[in-house]
Amino acid sequence: MSHSLLFLGTSAGVPTRRRNVSATALVGQNAKAWTLFDCGEGTQHRVLASRLSIYHLERVFITHLHGDHFYGLFGLLASRAMSGAVTPLHLFGPKGSKEAVSTLLRLSHSRLPYALKIEEIGPGFEANWPDFRIRALSMAHTVPTLGFVIDFPARPGRLDVQKAKALGIEPGPVYGRLKRAERVRLSDGRVIDGKSLLGPPLPGKRLAIGGDNQNPMLFAPYAPFDVMVHEATYLGGAKERMLAKTYGHSTAKELGQSAKAMGVKRLILTHISARYDSVEGT
Repeated sequence: MSHSLLFLGTSAGVPTRRRNVSATALVGQNAKAWTLFDCGEGTQHRVLASRLSIYHLERVFITHLHGDHFYGLFGLLASRAMSGAVTPLHLFGPKGSKEAVSTLLRLSHSRLPYALKIEEIGPGFEANWPDFRIRALSMAHTVPTLGFVIDFPARPGRLDVQKAKALGIEPGPVYGRLKRAERVRLSDGRVIDGKSLLGPPLPGKRLAIGGDNQNPMLFAPYAPFDVMVHEATYLGGAKERMLAKTYGHSTAKELGQSAKAMGVKRLILTHISARYDSVEGT
């Protein structure tokens, strides 16, 4: 995957001493331009402890308007303004997002030096950028909630090192340029097209990000996934299953079974109840 995930908060409902509430960053290769999924209270503090900068934040996706996924947004918007950012920020969220953000900014007399573009979205939403394509799905929770399927573009094929050596190209920085499919002029005057030394394109990866959701199989029509990030608020006993059903969440056991059925290659559990937070890390 050309991007990386950085988990800024993995606790459910309330923060713990060691884990903040929901926030996940999707970071591009240059580690500057990045996208945020959910923004629970205190997210900006976790950003300060990371390699990221609010200044370079480009997009925010909110899965739903429960506080542990949303209350950190207002402080983050203000801090981004105070960082001197002037580039636009695009906010995507469910119905009610525009009213909530606009009302608080108005009542707090906040003036943002950058354009804040708020788009209310629902199931069926799709958008394409050069770095990825994203689709929104409806999740099963106690309030309208979104999940996301993200597709990354195909990557250039691997450089055929033996073929390059056979052409008399010695290893060095030039290999990086050839790998990027650039046309390179060698010291002897020859011009080599990097594309001619690359293997077949590598297929793009597919990522699933689930908001609060008691039915992971809602992602099945888009499976399999290379990586799936999904809430697992509870474990898997009878009491946990009852709580999950009551509050619209998944258990780790049910999620694991669903992921296996969908052919998920790597499953990452998040939104974990504070009841399981301890010094021992259980």
